[in-house]
Amino acid sequence: MKRILSIVSIVSISLLFGLFSTNLSATKVEQASQKIYDKVDKLPVFNKKRGNIQKYLSTQIKYPVDALATETEGKVIVSVIINEKGQLSDVKVEKGLSESLDKEALRVVNTMQDWKAGEVDGNKVSTKMSIPVQFYLNDENKKLAQQIKPFYANGKTPLFVLDNKKVLGLKTIEYYNVKSIRVMKGKKAVELFGEDAKNGVVIVESKRGTPRTYQRY
Repeated sequence: MKRILSIVSIVSISLLFGLFSTNLSATKVEQASQKIYDKVDKLPVFNKKRGNIQKYLSTQIKYPVDALATETEGKVIVSVIINEKGQLSDVKVEKGLSESLDKEALRVVNTMQDWKAGEVDGNKVSTKMSIPVQFYLNDENKKLAQQIKPFYANGKTPLFVLDNKKVLGLKTIEYYNVKSIRVMKGKKAVELFGEDAKNGVVIVESKRGTPRTYQRY
């Protein structure tokens, strides 16, 4: 009888050990799937603009007006994690330029949600990578920078008129969307646009009309 009980006990322990081993293996697999790789066999590929990240960014960036006024150009490096499902997360600035440019870089990178995941040994994995966000002034924005610089140097923000409409809190400009720029100052500006124009007016005409994101008077 004791021998039978011993055999039963050994079988039970074996089954428990087998179950524990199975669970341990499953845990290892789960941990492996959660691992974030810095180096992969195949890098993640962005699914828009035929994978051309910089081309996509160039059509999405809106240049902060304060950065225009100081003619700030350069590159913001943003780190991201792209998981095995091609989803983007943990977006952070690794190397910045200024508060407004860093915020714009984070905003535009956060719109990049559609990726083909990176691979290691033929398996899709989570990958950490860096995305450079380029800020440069095209010819039209250089003209705008020269025109608004005196206002910001004196600490007096001008009124912005975008496509014949006053706008409140104009913080960014789509640098690919500017058609023309002109500045108006003094009595004539106040006569046309009221006391809001006492510090001068920057009149901007866009190629496609006023973007909906701008708040109007």
